[in-house]
Amino acid sequence: MRLVIGGSWQGKREHVKRKYGLADAEILQVTAQTLPEVLPSIGSLHNMENGGQNISLHNSTMSDTENPCGGIRCVSGLHHYIRHLMASVQNAEEPAVPILEHIRAFSRRCPDIILICDEVGGGIVPVERAERDYRECVGRVLCGLAEEAESVERVYCGIAQTIKRTVYVALIRHGATESNRYRRYLGLTDESLSGEGIDALQARLAAGLYPPASRVLTSPLGRCRQTARILYPDIAEEVVPELRETDFGLFEGKNYGELEADEKLRDSYRAWVDSGGSLPFPEGESLAQSTERCSRAFLRLLPEMEGTTALIVHGGTIMGILSACAEPRRAYYDYWRENGAGYLCRVELTGDGGLYRMKIERELA
Repeated sequence: MRLVIGGSWQGKREHVKRKYGLADAEILQVTAQTLPEVLPSIGSLHNMENGGQNISLHNSTMSDTENPCGGIRCVSGLHHYIRHLMASVQNAEEPAVPILEHIRAFSRRCPDIILICDEVGGGIVPVERAERDYRECVGRVLCGLAEEAESVERVYCGIAQTIKRTVYVALIRHGATESNRYRRYLGLTDESLSGEGIDALQARLAAGLYPPASRVLTSPLGRCRQTARILYPDIAEEVVPELRETDFGLFEGKNYGELEADEKLRDSYRAWVDSGGSLPFPEGESLAQSTERCSRAFLRLLPEMEGTTALIVHGGTIMGILSACAEPRRAYYDYWRENGAGYLCRVELTGDGGLYRMKIERELA
């Protein structure tokens, strides 16, 4: 769902027609005086419970068909529709709640719909209580819709300003290497994928695990670039040096058993474990340093992202980015993934490309 807002007669409808190539017949117009007989893009939602009261909303004639929108791609005059609905929820303590849920219901059935709504909160505060309630209801509904919308634009004098847009990021850990097989710390050593690692990636690819992408970014290390060429052979990978793995320092190339048996490193390894991983690796990075490096690079890349971008990186890179940027906040190691697995994330950006919100859509397991 896309949301377009702005003052009255500011060119919102013409902007939508021009940008999305819509014909007049694809735009459903709601006015202050009339409600269309058929609202194919406004799903019916009856008998909603709110505060113990049974509330009946407008009865749309939309049926459960393969095309529930009935060819309608845009609803213009959403503020008028909200006013019509308010008459059906007069007894609700918070009328915006059932109305928002009602509109959300149809937007989920018609996920590509575009909603055009006037901003009604400016100017002199009305004397009439009903008009003040109407303004508040429209504002609350728009706040709720903006949270879910793929994009939010504001049109003024025919010029659109993007307030929010959405991109998708696939964070994928590289395929397995020999060091991964033996659970050795593998940071900056440039080790290639193992034969088993390649086979596992190809099996996951054949199973449709990985989403299509328009752009592929990788760590500079060969195991990530090799993985990118297997998973996205038709897209040239772009190397981002800051997305490299954590520098494990003196622990590099060793596993738990080898570090416990190493008289020179045993004490520092035990101290690192006892700290919960917060201490820096001897002669290497701390997890806080690697997290800051990776997340800073990720945030820098966001403004230029479009569609779906695949990041073929390391386990530490994924854990660092998500622990710093994703909601709800979780601990670093909560985001650990095995080789070849990862996450598909929905990333919502502000108009200037800054991070508004990042959430995991699904695991790539």
